[in-house]
Amino acid sequence: MDPVGSVTELEDAVGKPVAAMMLKTIDHLDEHCRAILAVSTAGVVGYVDRDGVPRTCLLGGGPGFAAATSSNRLDLAVPADAAAGGASLLMLVPGWRETLRINGTVDDNGFHVNEAYLHCGKAVIRSGLWQEAEPRSGASEADEASIGPAAAEFLAAAPFAVISSRDEDGRADSSPRGDPAGDLRLLGPTTVAIADRPGNRRTDTLHNIVGTPEVALLVLVPGDDRALELTGTATVSADAALREQLAERGKAPKAVVVVEVSRARLGRSEGIAAARLWDVGQHADPTWLPRPSAVWTDHVKRNRAGGVGARVLRAVANERVMRAGIDLDYRQNLY
Repeated sequence: MDPVGSVTELEDAVGKPVAAMMLKTIDHLDEHCRAILAVSTAGVVGYVDRDGVPRTCLLGGGPGFAAATSSNRLDLAVPADAAAGGASLLMLVPGWRETLRINGTVDDNGFHVNEAYLHCGKAVIRSGLWQEAEPRSGASEADEASIGPAAAEFLAAAPFAVISSRDEDGRADSSPRGDPAGDLRLLGPTTVAIADRPGNRRTDTLHNIVGTPEVALLVLVPGDDRALELTGTATVSADAALREQLAERGKAPKAVVVVEVSRARLGRSEGIAAARLWDVGQHADPTWLPRPSAVWTDHVKRNRAGGVGARVLRAVANERVMRAGIDLDYRQNLY
């Protein structure tokens, strides 16, 4: 199970980032981002604590709890132990498939936004994250050096996780992972495997891991009031046998993220409670939100990347074509 050791090896295994996907990123919060934030009740934040350890947790509250005070600033109660520097957010709208990724920095004044983009709904669709689930709870495990029995049971039931990583310059990113329960695979007392399924085709997390292996992982089980945080070091594997272990619908992932866990923390999440995350009566009506195809089309047009290719893609961006492509992609390329 030799890990991928370079960007060249990585891109041989999974392909290069798709240029058109990179153009869906903007460097500020526009009206689409603000509309999503206005109904979002939860967000997973990735950061580094004052001891230099990567951390992640779920923040929650009423709709609009993370308020945009300007095009580049969020009024957000960041974790008290967060060190100033690179941080990332994955904003969740319960009941909605897509998620909003916001990357930037944190300091005493809140969250400064450097980039924002809408993430496709494939992870949420695969996980069934917003389907009605029976309320559940269980034991806690506080700050363990290995994955204990309660954490292992939680992991086996979990269909959804968020990986927080960063590049060699400290730029942070948080990316969703979704699969049927049981596919967040425990390979040993401290080793977890996560399939890299089709998504936005940006491969940010994989590129980050090749250069900076330290990661934090937040794991959720629908209906459960607890969250599992795992921190450790990650590698990317293209091992055929491991990939086949994680095949779904006859399709093996092109790569697997393997996390060697150094700390595991399982406990009740104040963010889940504050967001009423699993109460389907509180879930958003998709008609309250902008059409994903409109967001992506406008973001391509607003992206400031230079070059002939970028200018051509901006000129031809069309919402009708975008919407048809998304619908087809969601039907045919979940795995």
